Amino acid sequence: MLRKSPGDRNLRGSFYSDSSRKTNFSEEKKSSVQSIKNTTLQDRTGFSLIEILISLAIVMVLVGMALPSLQSAATDAKETALKQQLQCVRTAVEFYVFQHNQENPGMDPSTASWSAKTFVHHLMLASDLNGFTASAGTTGYPYGPYMFDGFPENPINQLNTVLLVNPGSSFTNADESTGWVYWAETGEFRANCIGKTSEGEPLFEL
Repeated sequence: MLRKSPGDRNLRGSFYSDSSRKTNFSEEKKSSVQSIKNTTLQDRTGFSLIEILISLAIVMVLVGMALPSLQSAATDAKETALKQQLQCVRTAVEFYVFQHNQENPGMDPSTASWSAKTFVHHLMLASDLNGFTASAGTTGYPYGPYMFDGFPENPINQLNTVLLVNPGSSFTNADESTGWVYWAETGEFRANCIGKTSEGEPLFEL
């Protein structure tokens, strides 16, 4: 039986020691690389001040480009709504005149005086041939209502009040004091608005 010499044992111990050091070095190297990767990933999860400022600048430019278009679209929508409300009231006035012997709405038959309140009642309530009003469905009041859901609001100045111009009086320039203007003598109905449409037409003359 062969015996291992002390030199063999020392050589073997040295071999295992070198292997252990290599293994430890390899593990340390892997740990160091992984640590660098983790640190890099953590650093990349945030944004630098310069990146944030550049992003904000881009957003502001895009908003500046889109804002005029949005404002124009909003203005066009209001103008369209205004024209629709004007047509709605004018149609109601025409129906009232047709069913009341060509008499314009707005005159209180009990006092023979004109008022914006009576004008609104003539369009929003039921009426008889003489212009007396009552709730819809009341017996003896077969005409109207000609409008529903309240008197419309002027979409430009957000007012639904009416300035009634009495026969013989005049009103030639809008003053924004009410939402609408109604001429009792002619039955004309307009928006009491200062300003012009996107096409340059005075709102008061629509």
